[in-house]
Amino acid sequence: MALNEEDYPMTYKEYEKRVVELFLENYEGEALELMRQRVEEELKENPNYIQGFYGHDCFTYDHPEIYGENCKKTFDDYHLRQTPVANLRLLIG
Repeated sequence: MALNEEDYPMTYKEYEKRVVELFLENYEGEALELMRQRVEEELKENPNYIQGFYGHDCFTYDHPEIYGENCKKTFDDYHLRQTPVANLRLLIG
């Protein structure tokens, strides 16, 4: 099933960019460059990794009957830090 990105607060590209920004926000200098490089390598190796989280978050956003009214907060920074960013941190280090 294809997603119509216009139905959501973020397109996939915006989502991916924000997840990466949040992942990198605690790094500086050489560590920042190292982590940026590791993220780029990981996304080349596993291009669908963040896409899976986007698809899940779109599903959550669409189903308040399952997830309650908080489902509309799925794309806020708090949620992004809790799921896709935390999982990216586990994957990359």
